[in-house]
Amino acid sequence: MSARSRPQSLACLALAVLLGGCEPEPAPEPAWEIGFEADESFGALLSAWGPSPTELYAVGGNPERGAMIRFDGDAWSEQALPEGFPLANWVFGLPAEGGTTLWVAGNEGMAARRDVDGSWTTMDLGTTGPLWGIWGTADSNMWAVGGSIPGDEPILAHYDGSAWTMVPIPALDRELDALFKVWGTSSTQVFAVGHSGVILHYDGSEWTQQLAGTASDLISLWGTGPNEIVAVGGRSNGVIARYDGQAWRSETIGMLPGLNGVWLDSEGTGFAVGVEGLVIEIPAGTFDYEELDRSARPDVLHGAFGFDEGARVGVGGNLLFSPPWTGVIVQYLP
Repeated sequence: MSARSRPQSLACLALAVLLGGCEPEPAPEPAWEIGFEADESFGALLSAWGPSPTELYAVGGNPERGAMIRFDGDAWSEQALPEGFPLANWVFGLPAEGGTTLWVAGNEGMAARRDVDGSWTTMDLGTTGPLWGIWGTADSNMWAVGGSIPGDEPILAHYDGSAWTMVPIPALDRELDALFKVWGTSSTQVFAVGHSGVILHYDGSEWTQQLAGTASDLISLWGTGPNEIVAVGGRSNGVIARYDGQAWRSETIGMLPGLNGVWLDSEGTGFAVGVEGLVIEIPAGTFDYEELDRSARPDVLHGAFGFDEGARVGVGGNLLFSPPWTGVIVQYLP
């Protein structure tokens, strides 16, 4: 019997004698905690995605090599990426017969797909720029975005199941060095966000620019459907942008540092992460926020992901320093 349980048992025995029973001690409330830490040999974590709280992936690494780990509901363990795959910047998956296909976007214009049998296919998009985001509706309809800052030109590319094609950037009202993330609700409702507050929208036939009233970088986006999408960004101060199906609105949150990752549950409540280990909750339909955690401070959290069941993870590392980096994951597991 542990030292912690013995006094409780003696107290219960006394109560049982006096009252004929004993109420069990309530279970402790779940809390945010550091779930994984990595040294310089592994690197930082930049993105997380998974089909369930017992199958969750995070990717990252260092400029010399990419890395991936998996959470099985109890612990994180390293997983194999294709041999020679560079720094992995984003991970996304799709349901498939017998499991899930994983897509990873990385540096040097490289992407990779892991089939349900565990085999990898590496794809070279024909550019030397980094790919920052990847998303799609099917293995035959994938979008990837990227570019360097400063850089020659942003990257917007489409995969049709057999080959990747570079797609021209539409006319813009400002300079654009890179697109950072892409996400959508269907093949005819796709959004990409990036440098200088640029937002692009694809309607199934063409890409056009949409305005949100900000010139700050927008780093990531997520939503519940075509009428509720949230993008976050900012550098010195956090920026939140919302789309209601008709137009974007944005607000700079002066009390927040820059935000990097966001995820929304099915009710529209947002979960975002950023600089100084920041973890916040954004109530549905608002620009308000509640600070939840900073246990990863002073590290930067770059990616956010969660599940309606309540599990949440934020991934990052000491990304404000020159590589090689160290990595960290904060997690909330009810």
